Amino acid sequence: MPKQLLAAFAAIGFLSACAPSSSAPGAGTGAEAETVNLARCSQVEFDDHGDKAVPSWSTAPSDALITPPLLNMSVRQFFAPHWPGEVVRMRLSNRYSSVPLTLQNLRLAEQDNSATAAVVEGSDCLLTFGGESTVTIGAGETVLSDAIVFPVTPFKRLGISFLSPEFAPQLTRHLAAVETPYISIPGDHTADPAGTAYVPAPIALSNNFLVIEALEVAATPEVSTVVAIGDSITDGASDLLGSLAGLYFSHPSLGKDERYPNFLAKRFLEAGLPFAVSNKGIGGNRLLSDGIVPQYGPPIIERYDYDALEVPSVSHVLMMIGTNDSGTATPQEIPSTEAMIAGYTDVIERSHAAGVKIILGTIPPAKGMIVGELPAGLSDSFGIMHGMPQAEVARNEVNDWIRSQTLSDGVVDFYACLEDPNNPGYLLPEYNSGDNLHPSAAGYAAMADCIDLELFY
Repeated sequence: MPKQLLAAFAAIGFLSACAPSSSAPGAGTGAEAETVNLARCSQVEFDDHGDKAVPSWSTAPSDALITPPLLNMSVRQFFAPHWPGEVVRMRLSNRYSSVPLTLQNLRLAEQDNSATAAVVEGSDCLLTFGGESTVTIGAGETVLSDAIVFPVTPFKRLGISFLSPEFAPQLTRHLAAVETPYISIPGDHTADPAGTAYVPAPIALSNNFLVIEALEVAATPEVSTVVAIGDSITDGASDLLGSLAGLYFSHPSLGKDERYPNFLAKRFLEAGLPFAVSNKGIGGNRLLSDGIVPQYGPPIIERYDYDALEVPSVSHVLMMIGTNDSGTATPQEIPSTEAMIAGYTDVIERSHAAGVKIILGTIPPAKGMIVGELPAGLSDSFGIMHGMPQAEVARNEVNDWIRSQTLSDGVVDFYACLEDPNNPGYLLPEYNSGDNLHPSAAGYAAMADCIDLELFY
């Protein structure tokens, strides 16, 4: 998009973080204006109400392991959309499952914060698939619902409910969602607003997004998507030991939408810039090789096309990756700086071949990472080395290259933004979640503030 046009959007200030959906750039004219005259929940043709789709909310499927088996049970999940719109559709994923999945009575509603698992009474709309309320998703497949009229306001949280009428032994999920999925007693409870039939998923199976991949909204031509792709720091994880202890239900970050891409989305809204943000971070993810456990997903070089280049209306990718390539490896397994550079270069070239700009972020500080100080050589045995000298050397060499290279379309120096100037190599105390690796909510906000929005002009 021409820089002058983007500057005009910013100068006029079309929208703010709290603006209603009709105030987005280009909204309220043409086919979009006609939408407001259609009844809420009406099924419509998506392409008649916008020139393109953009993800208002999204996540990256990571695996299909350790998920709750379902039989005649309902599931309810919550999330915050980022981009406004009047017409929506839901993307569901069975990408990593080896068996088909049948779902029924998917209902989208507004979250009611007055009670656990509750949605606002009368706000729900039934989603259909080819006009049917039941959908079977083949193994490895992704499906889109029919489009409906459902006004979306940025950061006004929504709930999605579905019934699994048949035995579902395996669900594609996103690991570490910083959200709690709720599972019902037997029966169809998708239309129950109070949510009294639901309980939090068992602790070992919690903190996931199950099956849902994106909520897409119809948008006008000037709107495009910025994909933020990376590992747990992009995904918004908090302190590692708290997560390992299973403190999902009481953790202060739960359901707060405090990931750095959330804060970046708010900055775009406040600046009046026409960019939706798609979060494709996966905890434990690496650039070059599979995560240390299968739940951490395939590496960026394998998932990049699907999770970045094939995201609807993508114009820019902001990629920060690499801490786990050295931080979850034994000393013998740490990839060379040359290998990391080759991986970055491959991704940059693929982006440019697809007509997409790519911005690289430096790897944040991780000195003192708690698990990296296990005694008696246990860190070497388990391959957890984020805070150890070998990982620090590898991280610094990669960061030096990121700062000096000219292949990408820009650089964000997250390391410099988060580092404690009085304690080099460490996160600033106020930016530290407590494990010396993952930022706090203030740290994630600082990451978004560190991003020069002119990189997207």
